[in-house]
Amino acid sequence: MTNKKKQSFIAGALTSSAGIFISKALGLLYIVPFTAMAGETNMVFYSKVYTYYDLLLQICSAGIPFAVAALVAKYANNEDYKTVILIRKISMGLLLTSGVILGSIFALSSKNLSALILGPNSNVADIQTLRNLFMILSVAVFIVPFLSSFRGFYQGLKEMKAYAFSQVIEQLVRVLSLLFLGALVVYVFHFDRIYSVYTAIASITISALFAIGFFVQFDKKNFYIINRAARMQKTSGKLPKEVLQELIIYGLPFFISSILGNSMDFVNTNFFQIAMAKAGYAYNEAKLLEGIIQVQCNKLTSIPQVLAIGFSSGIIPYLTVCLEKKDWKTLQKNILDCLDTVLYIALPLSACLLFLARPIYYIMYGSAHLDYGSEALAYSSLLAITGTISPICTSFMMTLKQRKRSIRYLILGFMIKLISFYPMIRYFGYTGAILSSVLTSVVLIFLNLQCISNKYNISYKRVALRAIKMLACILAMNGAFVILKYLGFDFACTSKSFTFIQLAIYGICGMLVYFYCSYLLRLPQKIFNIDLNKIKRMVLKK
Repeated sequence: MTNKKKQSFIAGALTSSAGIFISKALGLLYIVPFTAMAGETNMVFYSKVYTYYDLLLQICSAGIPFAVAALVAKYANNEDYKTVILIRKISMGLLLTSGVILGSIFALSSKNLSALILGPNSNVADIQTLRNLFMILSVAVFIVPFLSSFRGFYQGLKEMKAYAFSQVIEQLVRVLSLLFLGALVVYVFHFDRIYSVYTAIASITISALFAIGFFVQFDKKNFYIINRAARMQKTSGKLPKEVLQELIIYGLPFFISSILGNSMDFVNTNFFQIAMAKAGYAYNEAKLLEGIIQVQCNKLTSIPQVLAIGFSSGIIPYLTVCLEKKDWKTLQKNILDCLDTVLYIALPLSACLLFLARPIYYIMYGSAHLDYGSEALAYSSLLAITGTISPICTSFMMTLKQRKRSIRYLILGFMIKLISFYPMIRYFGYTGAILSSVLTSVVLIFLNLQCISNKYNISYKRVALRAIKMLACILAMNGAFVILKYLGFDFACTSKSFTFIQLAIYGICGMLVYFYCSYLLRLPQKIFNIDLNKIKRMVLKK
């Protein structure tokens, strides 16, 4: 594989990741004023509803967009543009129909579901609040799957800029509408704080409509190229029945995989209160801790985890083309390059969450429950890295036609999460919920990589050696933190502005040390094919 091809894949995946990173960064920024607006005790409702939103989105849309991306890449590579257009039409109809059906079922079952989720110790007011939120969410379930059909189509055409930009638009509109409407109902009309959570869930629908509008405009400028190629095509395309069958064959494993891939959050959402009650925690304390883990900590760990979404979506068309061409050498290099790149970026980010958990949590959420929050964030840093690698490995398996085995592994992972959940909370307290997810992710990573190695004769020795070098660089980075602390830059966490300045110094020094050490070990040169000396000479010459 040429360097140009390698850079094309990495650039596409990083472009997708960049778009998701920006959207996640926006999500991270809004959570501070939103928590202050909604009240910390109401955040657990937001957490539960958003977890179910992710799950419902997987049920009614996750399988089809991935299948669309794979099939569009396949037929576009074969220059069968008539079939490409047919795939788009059928997938849009399927996703719109599934959204309407599932949204209706969800709305009708919201009352019983709310009582079940909150557990036997809940009160009537909390159940009614959660039900109201589920009813608002059902509107988003109608619309968002249709948006996924656009993303799957352009993902298959390797239009990762459009894929990424739509996510930025969606998140930006969601954050702005969430904050504006929330402030309006709480600070202007003086409604109860829970109404800001209502408007936050309603903003999901608003932002999805804006993102759909972006793709409608993008279609006007770009879709005519596909239409023109289809009109000029002399061969006939696939029949609608054949395309539907292929979508189902491709999509069903992705669909099952997506649901099982969210099993960890599903277990946390549905069984956390019950497990905490058995461990001796009071209802309100358990509700607070669930909000800290599922909202505050998840927002921070989602920063490195954007790589999982970006690379999982970015690699599908490339691996699909490799399979079609039987280009095993390129396939092997794509997988190894993907793992190298993700580890190089995700490991130092996760390490910062571990080493600097207390000041990061303080700056984001204040001193209230700081001990709980910093401890939960330190444990969540482990999930930040395992939760990044695990979905990528699953995406490898699904794209490389190891779907049955991947689903078996995910079922096993769900069982491990379920079985380990109660005893880990009993012996480790609330952090046991995080540790059980880490254990599940580690098992899935090992099984998936082993299967891929056996099937496609891939050796991970190169990745392992580079990962060891990265860990050595992280130790050097932590050494810089120790020196800064010795010099008097210790975090008192009494002033947000002062703590932010200190954290910025730590972050800049730590990342510079990490990059410098990794550059001495020739990691960025090998992973990204960059030569800083050459770049420096070019700049000086100009």
